[in-house]
Amino acid sequence: MTEQLRFWDKLLPDQPDHRKLYRGDAYMADLFRLICRSSGIADPSEEFRLEQSARFTVEEMASNPVAMRFMQFLIRVSGAARVLEIGTFVGLSTMYFAKALPPHGEVVTIEKFDEFAAIAERNFALNGLADRIRLCRGDAFEIIDALPREAPFDLVFVDGNKERYDEYVVKTQPLLAPSGIIVVDDCFFHGDVVNPTPQDAKGRGARAFMDDAAASGEWLRVALPISNGIFLMTRA
Repeated sequence: MTEQLRFWDKLLPDQPDHRKLYRGDAYMADLFRLICRSSGIADPSEEFRLEQSARFTVEEMASNPVAMRFMQFLIRVSGAARVLEIGTFVGLSTMYFAKALPPHGEVVTIEKFDEFAAIAERNFALNGLADRIRLCRGDAFEIIDALPREAPFDLVFVDGNKERYDEYVVKTQPLLAPSGIIVVDDCFFHGDVVNPTPQDAKGRGARAFMDDAAASGEWLRVALPISNGIFLMTRA
């Protein structure tokens, strides 16, 4: 007798039921290439002139190109013109956002570390996107407090230190347009949030955010199993 399938057995593309007809030996690599080819997603090194950090690769630190195409799609269909990003790194995600915006659009991005901010600024200039990106250097909470409330953001992308995810979300809500969207990246934090007690401080921060989100009745929300988890929120 075949064991009954459950919804959790059909959540991810690499689970047995979703790959039972595949006959190769590198399913995820082949699937990634198919997604990119059919979606018109180029390798970041081909789409952008990209200076990288000597300490971390974009593969380690930056968001997945498929997730970034999803974000570009979200920006376009929502009509977003102003984006706030918390956590710039070398600016790859910032540039994906900027390319998806209308001509009058702007990305305001916040980076705490001067080393990464300097690389990001050079990347923006190299790719002709500096005119639609404003990079703010420093502590995100101080910068958020100083941002004008009369110029709300259509989309807020949270990718700063995971230990304070729930604080970022609360702090940015007054800056969000009435129909705006908050996106929290890496919300699963390598599976740590699923543990009864997360093992890592970053995992505990991501779990605290998700627990707070679970108790919120004023937001339409969904956690998506894309990359390391993407959480979407908009006012109900």
